[in-house]
Amino acid sequence: MNEKDLDQILDEMQQQAPDPAALAAAQERVWAKLAAPAVCAEFRADYGRPNLSQARQQLLEDHLARCVECRRRLTPGPQPIALSPRPVRRFSVPKWVIAAGLAAIGLFAGRHQLDSLLAPAGPRATLESLSGPAYTLAGEPLAIGATLGEAQLLRTGLGARATLRLADGSTVEVNESSALAVRAAWSGQSIDLERGDIIVHAAKQRRGGLRVLTRDSVATVRGTIFTVSTGTAGSLVGVIEGSVGVNQPNAQTLLQPGERSASTATLERVSVKDAVAWSPRAPEYFTLLSELSRIEKQLTPVAERTEARLLTALPPGAVVYGALPNAGPTVNEAVALIEQRSNESPVLRNWWQSSQAAEIKQIVGRIRTLSPLLGEELVFALTREQAPLVLATVVTGREAAVRAALEPLGPLACAFTGGLLVISDSPAHLAQLLPRLGGGGQSPFAREIARHYQRGVVSLLGVDLQAMTPQEPANGMRYLFVDQRGGDTEMALSFNGPRTGLAAWLASPAAAASAEYVSADALFALSANTGSPRQMLDELTARLGLRSPGFADALSQSEAADLAAALGTDFTFALETPSLPVPGWILAIEAYRPELYADAIRRLAATFTLHEEQANGRTWYALRAPGQPFQFHWTFDRGYLVHGSDRARIERAIATRSSGFPLVRSAAFRQQLPAGGGLHHSGFVWVNPGFLSSLAALGPTPAAQKLLTTGEPLLVTMTGEAEQIRFASRTPLSSLLADMLVSQPANPVQRPNQQP
Repeated sequence: MNEKDLDQILDEMQQQAPDPAALAAAQERVWAKLAAPAVCAEFRADYGRPNLSQARQQLLEDHLARCVECRRRLTPGPQPIALSPRPVRRFSVPKWVIAAGLAAIGLFAGRHQLDSLLAPAGPRATLESLSGPAYTLAGEPLAIGATLGEAQLLRTGLGARATLRLADGSTVEVNESSALAVRAAWSGQSIDLERGDIIVHAAKQRRGGLRVLTRDSVATVRGTIFTVSTGTAGSLVGVIEGSVGVNQPNAQTLLQPGERSASTATLERVSVKDAVAWSPRAPEYFTLLSELSRIEKQLTPVAERTEARLLTALPPGAVVYGALPNAGPTVNEAVALIEQRSNESPVLRNWWQSSQAAEIKQIVGRIRTLSPLLGEELVFALTREQAPLVLATVVTGREAAVRAALEPLGPLACAFTGGLLVISDSPAHLAQLLPRLGGGGQSPFAREIARHYQRGVVSLLGVDLQAMTPQEPANGMRYLFVDQRGGDTEMALSFNGPRTGLAAWLASPAAAASAEYVSADALFALSANTGSPRQMLDELTARLGLRSPGFADALSQSEAADLAAALGTDFTFALETPSLPVPGWILAIEAYRPELYADAIRRLAATFTLHEEQANGRTWYALRAPGQPFQFHWTFDRGYLVHGSDRARIERAIATRSSGFPLVRSAAFRQQLPAGGGLHHSGFVWVNPGFLSSLAALGPTPAAQKLLTTGEPLLVTMTGEAEQIRFASRTPLSSLLADMLVSQPANPVQRPNQQP
């Protein structure tokens, strides 16, 4: 019988209804067996036993329900049977609990209304200054001194500028053709920006925060300077000073000075400078950045420390170690310089006397009070159990003064032991850490920290990457250290053994000539020595998922071998000064056999047109895509394949090397070289923010030009060693951020009737 016939028979059997008489007879036979005297005797013996299992109890109850004789003998009388009576738990809810629950639900549902009802009385904002027309929603004209009530709309006309002072002391600059309303609540004030642009100088909030709401963004602050714009293209939030929390569709972020967040992709290219260009106070913002940058450069360098005196107190299980110098002397010097420069700069003087600087002065005051009581170094550590720890030595007999100075900083848990100040975030963590102090002073992580001190440090951050997670870090990474010594900042990434994978791309330091094709005016340059071109090609195709059958057919083993044999290990890519609106680029690669490279490109370029010609004593190649503007040119010069966006760009690159005045020999480049970096490097990254800013159509004000002249290029050198990679730079990160803020291309949109 095959499976098909069997399935058919089973289906027919399932569809047949059983004979009622046969079914009743079967039930009687089963019940007769269950109701046999032996079975009844077993159930009667079980009746009343207190330790019956749940399954046996259920069988007993079922038997009594069916067996009349057992039920008559065991439960005489008309009362219903009660087998192993179970206590019934009665739960009564007090009426006050029900009332409290209903009240809580009501409060939660009406929390927003309650928040508004508790708002302070009085006007929400006062019009402090006005140039041009401003109206209410009903069309009533507004004048200086006018007040706005709760949710009362303010509209500015074409060419108008206005300044509002909110009830909490914040000021709001309002651009032309803008509309906004101010609302108050117990949790703080909010600005509903219907359209247009504003710049908010937020005062320090006593409770809650100041919020700016648009159709698709919410910005929340406690005390800072920021800008918000909204229109048909979306909303943009940018920060000038302080930090701002921004909530936008599918994004929630915390912005720092110079950063901005856009609610739509259309506004991604709009810079903070574009957003504030309309303000009459825009030059003040750039002047302020320029003054602070100058003061930073005048500060006396902090002395390096070569002994880790607090390292012996490190607890076991530490995975993060940070060390900072006692900031008191530097803070005192910075305050003196600010006050000195304030006599010459009205902008800096106004800022130093403003409410925005009041919070900074409070922090400075606390540092100046606490600094003389502590030693030369403060150490921060974090254990594997996420217990934070701060360590510092204390001047003998000044423990009470230290405790008093720490009180304004909030609920910190602190203790004094053996001349040390020990601080943690909670009493529980402090109690956990105190008995363990010194248990990690001889760990491998501590010994690695001590080696960094031997070279001298100003500040130090170390992370034990391997101990932070139970899983082995990618590529065998072990430690990450960021050191600051003198004017240099150095980052070292070490590994458990020789570098592998992507980390092995960077070769050991060696002399390189590919960077000599880059001019001193380059916008950007990346130069490196690679360990093996073939390994780099294999790793790159694997990482990018290009090992598909189609790509494997295009890049055969012989072609990959030809490319690897043709190329050396030294290469440089650069963006050069633009002869057109689009910057040109060059790529110089060391080449051992250029003919193999050209042949491999011919075989790979199935969908491209490869043009070859002789000119000026050289063989020139051009790779073109049919119907596309893309062109890829290259030629061979003194051991290097020089590629470029056009032939003229390549000729200038070759002339740069021949002239002997490339980027790497310029004064600007050599001034940025980190000290103690050795004779050679494995590579470098160069960014020229000053030149980038000169390309931007800033319509530069004198203040902006002054700031740009103080900008410095960024140079980061890379050094590959057997089991680590080191990065070093002399450029302060704060200066780089300031340059980025003002180097964005300006593209202010003028209205048809607006005066330039």
